[in-house]
Parts: sequence; structure tokens; C-alpha cells
Amino acid sequence: MIILALEASTTSAKSMLFDTATQEVEVATRRFDIPGEDSSVREAESIFTQLMSLGREAAAGRQVEMLTLSGTWHGMTLRSSQQGESSLGEISPVQEWPYTGAQDLCSALREDADFTAWFYGRTGCMVNAIYPAFKLMLLKERGVSISGGLVLDQNSYNFARLTGQRWTSISQASGTGLLNAETCDWDSEVLARLQLEDVVLPELKSEDTTAPLTAEAAALLGLTPGIPVLVPGPDGGMNQVGNAATAEGDMTFSMGTSGALRFAVSAPSFSPRMSTWSYRSPVGWLSGAAASGCTNCVDWAKDRLFEPGTTYADLEPQLTAGPVDLPLFMPFLFGERCPGWQDQRRGGFLELHPAHTRAQMYQSVLHGVTFSLYHCYRELTALNGTPRRIILSGGVLSSPFWTQLTADVFGAEMEISALQHSSVVGAVRMGLRAAGIADDQPAFREENRRIVSPRPELADYYAAEFDRYLEGYTRTNPESSTLME
Repeated sequence: MIILALEASTTSAKSMLFDTATQEVEVATRRFDIPGEDSSVREAESIFTQLMSLGREAAAGRQVEMLTLSGTWHGMTLRSSQQGESSLGEISPVQEWPYTGAQDLCSALREDADFTAWFYGRTGCMVNAIYPAFKLMLLKERGVSISGGLVLDQNSYNFARLTGQRWTSISQASGTGLLNAETCDWDSEVLARLQLEDVVLPELKSEDTTAPLTAEAAALLGLTPGIPVLVPGPDGGMNQVGNAATAEGDMTFSMGTSGALRFAVSAPSFSPRMSTWSYRSPVGWLSGAAASGCTNCVDWAKDRLFEPGTTYADLEPQLTAGPVDLPLFMPFLFGERCPGWQDQRRGGFLELHPAHTRAQMYQSVLHGVTFSLYHCYRELTALNGTPRRIILSGGVLSSPFWTQLTADVFGAEMEISALQHSSVVGAVRMGLRAAGIADDQPAFREENRRIVSPRPELADYYAAEFDRYLEGYTRTNPESSTLME
């Protein structure tokens, strides 16, 4: 069987072609062309067209028998729910997860502690600008008529364009703030409380549901009309599946554009401090925490501190292992998600003095991002216990220094995932499951992952540096009261 998996990630179109007979895996990526100054706001049809172009090239000359989709959590676009020529017409563009237009709205809502706790307990999501629930509220507040509008994300829009069906998966919906975390149905009480009852929500389907590829979409991809298209799934959940980290106690740790830790648990898990989230993966429950700032902060630092053309490999020899006097970097250039959910936070350097070099400022960004994610990790382990294993993936692995730093700060052994684009692997695995084929294929096995171990001689140094980070975190809290102590 040949499966084509397509992913619309935060920055790139990705494709993976997998043949069960030969175990051949072909991967391609292409950065999205997103015009305008704010790349978090984009045209759904443009992203769809660019993804289809990559998919057509990937599938050329191959007899693809199933199509699967992966994409980001938390994006939102409002479309026309009418059938016919106006089908899926744009009411609002896609606002991806980094879009923080609703930060002031959410800050005001969080002043009501009872409402905040109620919303978190029902949805597993915090009152924060990343969630579609509050993006919809902002549209309505700004005078956009949302009545009768169909609420989709880019991934679900892609599925609708491919099949004509307005469906989404439970795991994709769990990142909207509109799904009940216990029943896994759209939550009518949340919709009523937020005065969003008049929107149209996609039909929820189980993760193994497929719909046939339309003739129009088949022509775009050069495929056979009628082949099954699997309902869309979120890249975060697909990462868990791709890394075969679905047993209770497994943790995946992705350090890409944003950073995320996902703990496989047996039931919904809610932090008493509301510092974590509770979503669904395609195969079970996830207790997680995510930071908006990760390699995006590192890219920002490299581009602004060094000459054009400087590579990460050029910077690696300039970094200092072990104790060193660094400024303190707060990695909130894109606001804060976990653990404090302060979407109004701002990033920057603290304790900077004239003797600090550009290389030291750059290294402090690596430290600050890592401390932020360790802050999230402590909240997750306080809630769920210590994970039985941690699987590290993402752009961090391109830097041996940063990879070792991460293990040192966390004080934990980490398995290094060699899978290329593990979320897309997860989409392939889900397609295999839907087709009744074992997803444990030889091409995706990693039986002897490399282990990175923390250096015990640096434990005290990094503990003291983390305490310094926490002091800076408290000092820069943008609200008079904070969820975190």
C-alpha cells in the first residue's frame, strides 16, 4: 500500500510518501510563501494550494492508495457554511496559533477567577489568546458577523477542500477550547457562555474515519478520485504516534518553532494551578505544556546579532559549556503559553552589561528557552509523576551544545529521535491503522535510539541558574496577580 501524508505546519508544507511493500520513505518540505508582515495570519486557500503543489510533485508516477493529513493545533478560520459556489468562502483568514490579537480580551476574562477555572475544567484549555474560542469572540467584538459561519482550522479546511466534507477529528478539535474534555463532544455550555452558539462547528469523527477524494481535488494532486482521505489530525498528537510514545508515562519533547512536552496519560489530567493543558492525541489522552518561544527565538537572535550568512554551525564553537556569566533571556517574544498563560508577556534580556558579547547573548537565548520548557516540565511532573522515558526531537538536535544543555537542565536522560518529521510519520501510521495494516513498519523502527545523559557535575550550576530565571520570570509578570508562585 502507498500512503501520501501531507502536513501544513506552522512554517512549511511537508509530504511523506510511504510504500509498505518496499518500505521506501520519501520526504519533501517547502517553506510557505506567506505575504504580509504578520505570518500568523494567512489565506487558507493559498496554504492549501501550496500544499497541493508539493503533494502533486511527491505523488508523481506513484499509485497512491490513501491520503492522510496533519496540521497545527489552535488555528482558526471562519468560512461560509453555504453550499454551492460560495462554499467555504472566507469570512476571516486563518489565524494560526501564534496570533495573539485576543490577548487583551483574555486578560480581562482571566480577572474572573471562577470563570477561568470553570473554562479550564470543562475544556482542558486555558483562557488564552491562542485558542479559537477567543479568536471567535474577538471577531464578534470587532463587528464581524459570525452567525452561521463555519469554524475550521487550516488542517480541517484542507480536508474539506479534498473531500467536500465539513468534518474534523476529536484530537484536532481538542485544541479549540470548544470541546468538552470529558465527553469529547462540542460543549454547548461553553458556546453559550461565550455567546458563540450561532457558529457552525464541523462534525466530529473518530480518528479512523475516511471520506473519498473528490474528482476536483484528485485533479490537483494527480491522483485517482475516490481514494480514502483520513480525517485530519494535529501535528502534536501525530508526533506522539510517530514516535511510538503512546503508552502511559511516555513523554515526547518537541523543540521546534515552539516547544511542547506531551505526557501520555490514561485519563484527562488537570493541574490545580491551571499550568498545563489536557488534549487528545489520535489514540489517547495527553497531559501537556507548551511554550510559544523556542527555535523562533533562536532564529530571531541569530538574525539580529550576527552578520547575514552566519550559520548555526558557525556559532556552535563560540558557545561555552559549564559555568559562565550570561545575561538572562526571557523567551516570550511571542507571548507566554504554559505555565503562566500570560499572553501579554514580552521577551528580552535582563542583567545585560557591556562586557557581554554577542555570542554570550545568543547563548543566553538557548538557556532562556530551555529554562522556560523546564519550568513547564516541573509542572507536568508535579501533576503526573516522572515520565518513564523522554523522546527529544526538533530543531534542537541540529545543535549538539543545545541538546546537551537540555539534558543538563532537565537532569534527565533523553532518547534522541532520528525520525525525520515524526508528526508526518504519525500521519502515515494512522493511515495504516485505518487501513487495517500494522503501523509497526520496519522503516519507522528506532530500536537503539541514542541517549543523551545529564552531566551531574553541572547540576548545582543549572539549578542556581534556573532559580535566577524564576526570579526574572516573577519580576516581569505583566499582571498584578499571577497564576504561578
